[in-house]
Amino acid sequence: MKLRLKRLFALVFIFGAILQVHAQGYIVPNGVTYIGQTGLGYETDVIHDPANLYYTGFGLDPRGRTPPTSTYINTFLFDPIVDVSVRVFLVSENDPISLQPILSQSYAELLYPNSYVFASGVPFYLALYTGNVTQYPANGIYSDPLFGWVELVNNQGVIQMVDSALEYQGGGIYAGTENIIPIPEPGEFALAALGVLLLGFRRWRNSLR
Repeated sequence: MKLRLKRLFALVFIFGAILQVHAQGYIVPNGVTYIGQTGLGYETDVIHDPANLYYTGFGLDPRGRTPPTSTYINTFLFDPIVDVSVRVFLVSENDPISLQPILSQSYAELLYPNSYVFASGVPFYLALYTGNVTQYPANGIYSDPLFGWVELVNNQGVIQMVDSALEYQGGGIYAGTENIIPIPEPGEFALAALGVLLLGFRRWRNSLR
């Protein structure tokens, strides 16, 4: 009986360790795409359904010059695609892009119909938050989220993309990197281990009868 108890405790320990393994997620290939000038202005598209390659996106529409500049356009209207949509935030390199800072309003969100100033020749980062859903959620929180970032630059009045990344099934991503923030939830291996544990417990309990 002592041997059986030791085996059961070993299973419990192993399963507890497995639960600490975080779901890592993955980088979505071509998750963020620069389209160029469209009816939205300078359009950036973001995948919201990786399986079917469905995109949403937003535009930065040139609106004029805000002092002290008088040479190049530096003021742009934020214009999102109105479907599933993507929430967009101003961030800095290496900032964590995940649900927690979004819920705590750590970053300034770009909102329609506001305009924003981006100085010519100065790259900037935007955090991206969308979801694998069929429509924009009423509360703004996606049940199956994707997190990403895009680095853009105002090149003499023209918005251009420098770099980007989008992750899915992780806990988020750090701006300017492909480093995914893990989430502490059991994956398939952990669930399989739970089945083994429950089976072992049933056998141990039956042996005591």
